[in-house]
Amino acid sequence: MKNIVVSGATSFIGVHLLNLLLSDENNHVFAVVRPNSPNNNKLRPHRNLTVLELSLQEIENLLSRISIPVDVFYHLAWEGTRAPARDDKLLQENNYQCSIKAIKVACELGCKCFVGVGSQAEYGECRGKITENYKVAPLTEYGKAKLRTCEDGRKLADRLCVKFVWARLFSVYGKGDFEGTLIMSVIKKMIKNKNIPLTECTQSWDFLHVLDAVNALLLLSSAPSGVYNIARGVSRPLKDFVYEMLRLTMSNSVLEFGVMPYNTEGMVSFEPEVDKLISVARWAPEISFAQGVNEIIEMVKKEKL
Repeated sequence: MKNIVVSGATSFIGVHLLNLLLSDENNHVFAVVRPNSPNNNKLRPHRNLTVLELSLQEIENLLSRISIPVDVFYHLAWEGTRAPARDDKLLQENNYQCSIKAIKVACELGCKCFVGVGSQAEYGECRGKITENYKVAPLTEYGKAKLRTCEDGRKLADRLCVKFVWARLFSVYGKGDFEGTLIMSVIKKMIKNKNIPLTECTQSWDFLHVLDAVNALLLLSSAPSGVYNIARGVSRPLKDFVYEMLRLTMSNSVLEFGVMPYNTEGMVSFEPEVDKLISVARWAPEISFAQGVNEIIEMVKKEKL
């Protein structure tokens, strides 16, 4: 039996990772969730699942709640991932401190591998292909805190003899995602044939289905220490994705490109490379954008019934 801790287990990615881990009867998962959170009902009972209600600030209390050695610690818990909290310096500093504490807790639990989830925000403003060696120059407090966690966390893990893997995620989508994301909000409007105000959507973008993302996280627990980009690895203009959603929904919506301004981060454009993930973890994406969007369309239509 492999014992696995997942913090942030009720997050969009956390729920899907949990389901994947529990599909293997040889895994026992300790899901760390916020006390009394309404999202806790997302976790279905399972004989190999132990739910532990602990705030991020109480992460050290895992030491009194888990009495057996842990093999892998997935750290997904992070507060303030959306604007305007992304630029809340005190909040992001707290995320950093709690994440460093989580690495120490993982070590004391006998953990062999710590997998932290980072963000494309660590790179900042990008141009062209982005490998893991691309310069890092985060613009937001969120990106800065993620980068500090990556850099300081790896040094700490090396001292503690814990393997440290940092999964730098780009745009992940799928069922259960936040309602305000581009894909979720646009599909709902398209189904209702509403006009859709948009930015110019000329930037390069890359969308990865959440099931492909969590499969990458699973494989990375067996990969060497280091930073890994998690994306599909096939970029195209954001406008192309919007047109594809219009076609798949068979909508009469009018696409009003250029009506909406970009947010405070400006026009973010990226072309992530995932050669390292593919070669080291033997990973490959399996779900096309059309397949993923059709799943969401079906889900939204069922919700309307």
